[in-house]
Amino acid sequence: MTTSPSMTPVTFDGCFGWLHRPAHTQAEMGVVLCNPFGYEALCIYRGWRELAEALAARGIAVLRFDYPGTGDSSGNEDDPQRVRAWVDSIKTAAARLRADTGVTRLGLCGLRLGGTLAALAAEELGGVDSLVMLMPVSSGKGYIRELELQHQRWLGSQDAAELRVDVEPAHTIGAHGFRLYPDSLEMLTQVDLERATQCPARRVLMQDLGESPRVKRLAAHYQSQGAETELQWFGEYSKFVFDPIFSQTPVRAFNSVLEWFGVAAVSGAEPTVEIRAGVPSQSIEFAHGHETPVVFDDNRYAGVLCQPTRALEGAPAVLFVNTGGVHRVGEGRFTVLMARRLAAQGIASLRMDLSGLGDSMRRDDSLSLDMVYARYSIGDARAGVDWLTALGHPKVVMFGVCTGAYVSMHTALTHPAVVGCTGVNLPFFIWDGARTRPGTQHVASSVVYRRAMRNPRKWLRLLTGQAKGRAITAELARRMVARVAARTGTALERLLGHRTPGGAVRKLVLELERKGVHTSFMYGPLDEGLEQLEIHFGQHGNQLQKLKHVCTTVVGTVDHALFSCAAREAVMTRFEVFLRERVLSGRREAVAPNLGLRVAPAQRR
Repeated sequence: MTTSPSMTPVTFDGCFGWLHRPAHTQAEMGVVLCNPFGYEALCIYRGWRELAEALAARGIAVLRFDYPGTGDSSGNEDDPQRVRAWVDSIKTAAARLRADTGVTRLGLCGLRLGGTLAALAAEELGGVDSLVMLMPVSSGKGYIRELELQHQRWLGSQDAAELRVDVEPAHTIGAHGFRLYPDSLEMLTQVDLERATQCPARRVLMQDLGESPRVKRLAAHYQSQGAETELQWFGEYSKFVFDPIFSQTPVRAFNSVLEWFGVAAVSGAEPTVEIRAGVPSQSIEFAHGHETPVVFDDNRYAGVLCQPTRALEGAPAVLFVNTGGVHRVGEGRFTVLMARRLAAQGIASLRMDLSGLGDSMRRDDSLSLDMVYARYSIGDARAGVDWLTALGHPKVVMFGVCTGAYVSMHTALTHPAVVGCTGVNLPFFIWDGARTRPGTQHVASSVVYRRAMRNPRKWLRLLTGQAKGRAITAELARRMVARVAARTGTALERLLGHRTPGGAVRKLVLELERKGVHTSFMYGPLDEGLEQLEIHFGQHGNQLQKLKHVCTTVVGTVDHALFSCAAREAVMTRFEVFLRERVLSGRREAVAPNLGLRVAPAQRR
């Protein structure tokens, strides 16, 4: 008999998930959590885990998992019949939950499209006791229009910044790095829950914003079919399905769900959840290798180990770390795609969650994202490197995007086993927490504003108050002061040897050079991180050209979060070239002596 709730990684039919067991030996009720689609699934990941933990703490077994072609599960989003596969996977997850826990009553709980999929699966399963639908999508056609509108808004923001974004695959619809393909769209157009003829469950709970006529009609429809139906207010939705950095768990809404299931609401400290390793033999197979969920370092960290069928002799392993608040799969599922692509070339990798992110252990319940990155992230990543070396990979290459680039660079500086590092859109060299403060006014690259000065419409927006002129002016002034301070600091260091912030940045990069760590910094053409690079190392980092192990690249199609297919493909291709030509080539050129803190100017690349 366990003394506290636990969560254990599981795999089934190519799907990856987490089984949450109550502290009791036998649970009567079991719930399958059904993810929303795409970016929304990234936003709610932490809150979804907290709901699972709250249910398990109250005696309800829970299985949360990734659909085929999503998250850590096998397959790709462009595989055929994804919507059909997702409904079937919910049914398989229910069978797995019943088999592993012996529950006698089944509940399905889904958010957005996940609520729709849960209803479809419940209709086909029959005998479902409880169905919870949070902000449900009742019409597939309406949902497709919504996705298209989201994507057009994002394209508009890129156009406004004059960033060229390549056209996405034809006849697909999606947003923020995730897309639905023609056969899935065709199935979705046929979905209209108000026309369903099968009662999905004995009891149905729906939460929505306001007095939505469509949700009212759906509730009345289920009631007419004999289901006990309840409609509740979901006032915290906009703060939940939000940027993963700032997403807030909807405590009131989830408490209503707990009470509807007949258990106590959250009212204070929750019991500690034990993270346990899964069965060693479980894995997810793909064309060129297999993946195994892992829990390591006294069950502190969770991750997925990707191993090739045929390993390339002498190749280092790659360690992927989190981007902001996104769990280990990355924006647009980038790290999953990259890991499996590397496996085809014989290279193993680990994508891990830093403490307090994804599925790794939290250091305390009030841990902020600032604290994760400022205090713990580098030590966490070092633990990932240690685990890989103990597994038999004496050399490791770090990879990260945005904050992950920061963690990767500093881990490369401090761990002797790290021989290479690629950072994409590095926002700063020294941590300042600038990306993790809710409500902070976003200020784009200075290049965007220089271009905007030539556009009369931009001036009109500024003069009419549609653009935040004060915040923009303050930030641009700060950047100008930083440039002047960096140049003045360089002169003082040469003359007097004084230590300055700019000197600390230059020393950091030159230490990578001294250690012989092959380092590549990649940036989109309008990324804010280029400001920091330019301040300290000249336009596009041209002052770094004299170094042998550190290089910079500006990639024309790359947006900050790698939302576009073209951006992800460009970064993956360049990372492969980096590994092949700089890390795997075996050439270890001698470092020039007496570097000190001096960086000689060079031609712009």
